[in-house]
Amino acid sequence: MPSATFANLPAQKQERLLEAATREFSRRPFSEASINQIIKDAGIPRGSFYMYFADKEDLFRYIMGGYVAQLMMVIRECVLRAGGDLFQGMLDLYDYLRLRSGRQPGEPGAMTAIIACNSGLQENLLLGMLDRETILEGLRDAVALETLDLRQERDLADILALVLSAAAPLLYSGLQNREDGEIRSRLCNILELCKRGMARDKGAVSEKKE
Repeated sequence: MPSATFANLPAQKQERLLEAATREFSRRPFSEASINQIIKDAGIPRGSFYMYFADKEDLFRYIMGGYVAQLMMVIRECVLRAGGDLFQGMLDLYDYLRLRSGRQPGEPGAMTAIIACNSGLQENLLLGMLDRETILEGLRDAVALETLDLRQERDLADILALVLSAAAPLLYSGLQNREDGEIRSRLCNILELCKRGMARDKGAVSEKKE
């Protein structure tokens, strides 16, 4: 996490450093990213950098944490625009991210550019930075509860986590490929499976056997 010194900087100086870091992490893997290049682009002394962040990893995690928060807001907006339909909202999220997959700082595309440049990162890195309670807090009042089969208090949080976990690898894959028809089709199918459930009614199975 950044220091209080960084938090007290004017917003313009904060943005200059974060934009320089985003550019560097977008064009080089984390292991090769250069603090010297970041501070050169940001126009700050090396000593000042270490007054703001403990090290390169500290800065990287802070930047990705900001994109995670931004992504959570985008997910929420997609679900709201879909009338509270979680499954349609996730498909709309895919389409939105595909359209916004540029490398401009501050946009979701910058986040995907960083992930694309760091092949060692897990596809579900962003989801891993979102805990179950954060997901629930962000989407609780966006989802139309009457559209879900909720049977106990914890069901909503678990459904949200399950759907996001299932969709995350395909969202990531789609953002890395120009031809997205097959990937989008798979996402549609997975969302449909989540929506209808995967266990067949025992009565229906018995009838089929007879």
